[in-house]
Amino acid sequence: MLLHIVGWLGIYAIWFFSTRRFHPTLSLAFAATAILVSASAIAVYINRLVLLPRFARSGSWGAYVGALLATVLLLDFAAVLLIQFIYDRIWGPDPLRFGFWFNMGSDGFIILLHVAAAAGAAWLARLIRARVPR
Repeated sequence: MLLHIVGWLGIYAIWFFSTRRFHPTLSLAFAATAILVSASAIAVYINRLVLLPRFARSGSWGAYVGALLATVLLLDFAAVLLIQFIYDRIWGPDPLRFGFWFNMGSDGFIILLHVAAAAGAAWLARLIRARVPR
């Protein structure tokens, strides 16, 4: 559990420092990054704890992909709306805002990237554990 927390804090730090200049204030950068990383973490854990066990048992991979995409779409939608709400409350309408659909696409891609990276890390951890003699 501690490893997960440290990992997500590291991911947060990477995103915060790499995207800070795209936000007009430090507080907006902090909030937007926290929302996006939280949405990603929720997607990762829903995938790992709910979707994979449910659909892997039955081998329903098409249904799994559909459920994963629906989960990401819902979390992405909520994250984009929340980020835009916070921007509007703190900064006002942002003249540099890229637009709702651009944000949906880019943030959705980032969430899917985190899900794929977490799945790859879990696979690698299982592979290493299987090869290490006990």
